[in-house]
Amino acid sequence: MDHKNFIPNTPVATGICCGTLISLIAGMVYILLLHEPGPVFYPFAAVAFLGGPLLAGTMAASRSRDHRYRTFLISGSAVFGAVQVVFFITYAILPHLDRTSVQLPESCNGFGSRPHPSPSLAYELPGGGTGIPITENNQTAVVAMIDYTGAPYPTTVIIVNRTDKRTLRRMDFTDNTIIAKIDNGIVYLYHDKQGYRINAQTGAPEKTLLVIDNYGGLSAGDRPVLPGPSEGRRYLETTAVISSWSADGTVRSRPHLTMNGIAYHCFVNGTSGEIVVI
Repeated sequence: MDHKNFIPNTPVATGICCGTLISLIAGMVYILLLHEPGPVFYPFAAVAFLGGPLLAGTMAASRSRDHRYRTFLISGSAVFGAVQVVFFITYAILPHLDRTSVQLPESCNGFGSRPHPSPSLAYELPGGGTGIPITENNQTAVVAMIDYTGAPYPTTVIIVNRTDKRTLRRMDFTDNTIIAKIDNGIVYLYHDKQGYRINAQTGAPEKTLLVIDNYGGLSAGDRPVLPGPSEGRRYLETTAVISSWSADGTVRSRPHLTMNGIAYHCFVNGTSGEIVVI
């Protein structure tokens, strides 16, 4: 028996170890030390996705006596694949463990005969009409106008420039399950689980190359990704981790957003957990 067959390919193993280490260090510096600033995502991604594999392949090939091209490909591909797995776990798996949901009470069952919307939530829209401000900042307001005449209560979402009272965008939805947050110039808007990203200054949809989010919307449990009996309970998720890569090069790496929403005829304040019947 040729015992050499049981000896690991040292150049390949060494190259893979060194390349993987470089890629992991780049990722840890970006995430743990720098706290994921968008403008420097691509330089660190280049080190992780290209630098590490190239180092692994070059080191393995230079230490190999024969089949250097194949050794380069094997080592580099192994590190590149490992980096892809780590990226997927970091951006697509781990955010699903970071969730906050609010259980909706029985008082959210219907609108009843009271005034609509609740006076504490009424927002006078430019040009007439009263809506419910889902979220707002100094410049922009996201307001929902609900048709209370009958189920499923179609809703129009209006994005308003608070400075000059202009309507930036109107969006119509089939029911009144609306969740929103304004963060760094972007309106994150959800109709239950369907998400939209809108420029808060212009009202134009954001052009994105890739979006990864963990938002679960309405669910029967406080962990939307886990199956289980509903037991008649209703929950609205109030947080989301949304990563996006825009066409203009802007990167938003895993911002943790706390959102307000309307569901089952109640307004939910994501920050305080307060629930107001609308």
